[in-house]
Amino acid sequence: MSIEDEFELLSRLELFENLDPIQLKRLIFVSQRYQLQAGEYLFRQGDAMGSVFGIVKGEFSVILESSQGDIVAAHQKPGDLVGEMAAISGAPRNASIRADTDCEVIGFEKDLFISTVVNHPPTALKMMRLLAERLEIQNKQLALISQSQHLD
Repeated sequence: MSIEDEFELLSRLELFENLDPIQLKRLIFVSQRYQLQAGEYLFRQGDAMGSVFGIVKGEFSVILESSQGDIVAAHQKPGDLVGEMAAISGAPRNASIRADTDCEVIGFEKDLFISTVVNHPPTALKMMRLLAERLEIQNKQLALISQSQHLD
């Protein structure tokens, strides 16, 4: 894949769509591409924090492991990021990410990801919005789960 193809690919990730071309190219040079088959895990809940991943192709389930079994909390699609919450907090992964289809992701090392977000205010604001949206979705999911358990 050419540098132009990589540039086009990264600029389609929601978080990076307004990133300065120089910063975007810096990310390209240090990123890694990964292929996963349906059913494979990108990472599991409780794993140590590692890279942040942008979904290039395919769909993933965000799975919360609980004593009642696995709960699918959300679905992620091309253009979405996964793993950014652990990168920001430094805490272990708070969910598992499982490929629903054959997938391709691009991975960014945590420190470079944080540096890119912090040094570009529009990207930092977009990151805060994305995290707030995810938190809202997760809270709604947990409320529904709690509600359904009370009905049993």
